[in-house]
Amino acid sequence: MTFTTKNDVWLSSTPSSSRRKQRQSHHHKQHQKQPLSSRLQLVQDKLDLAWLDSCIQILKSCLKNHAQVPLANASQRDLYNVKCLGLGSPETSDNARAQLAFLLRTCDAFDIEYTRISIYDPVFTNEDKDLLVQLGMRVLDCESSDSSETHSIHKIAVEEKGTTILFMPHCDLTLYESMLTTNWSLEGLRSIVFICNHFDDYIQNNSIRTLESRAPHLLKIAPNVTSIPLPTSPDWPGAFNNTSVQFVTNENLAALVTEMDQKR
Repeated sequence: MTFTTKNDVWLSSTPSSSRRKQRQSHHHKQHQKQPLSSRLQLVQDKLDLAWLDSCIQILKSCLKNHAQVPLANASQRDLYNVKCLGLGSPETSDNARAQLAFLLRTCDAFDIEYTRISIYDPVFTNEDKDLLVQLGMRVLDCESSDSSETHSIHKIAVEEKGTTILFMPHCDLTLYESMLTTNWSLEGLRSIVFICNHFDDYIQNNSIRTLESRAPHLLKIAPNVTSIPLPTSPDWPGAFNNTSVQFVTNENLAALVTEMDQKR
């Protein structure tokens, strides 16, 4: 919207050089991006509280049903670790900022310190990394000798103690398979609660031949997970489309991990 003053009607139709500079400066300021921390805080403040509370309650219920024997003399914050993979760049993506804001609010709800969050995406910019480090997160360095994202991600294993919340919003088939392959053991699968796309979607959208060759572990785990979908976000439907909380119950673990798997 353009506002005029009484004096504007007496100005020449051709603005002076000084006036042009003022307008250019104003235009430049309007289009200057706010610091990433400010843009992230804005998203955090505007997350729909009713939706967020529903998501937290679903996760609480899943963690309660999934919980291992609590560690001796451990506080709640010591029982959980968080790994976030494939987030995207919060600097350049609105959806990535929304997902990061959700992750932070979730950790706040469970009293999980940000220092217990390990995070990686090859698309992170320097500004992304600076912010994540300022927040206290551990930004993983997953560069490998052949610069292969699959190779580097493949090395990321969950923590040996406690429960690992694995936040992987909208990742591709290869990345999910890499994480499952790395952690394919009784201890690994028992310790993970996934917040990610419903595994069944990958089964439905790929042929069995493709899955058997490219994602055999995902093919095996999909029918054995308990999956509870998160409600649709009123503000960020694309960021959380088809996101579910998923975990393997103790009853299904035996069907997933055979003696041969353990000896791989």
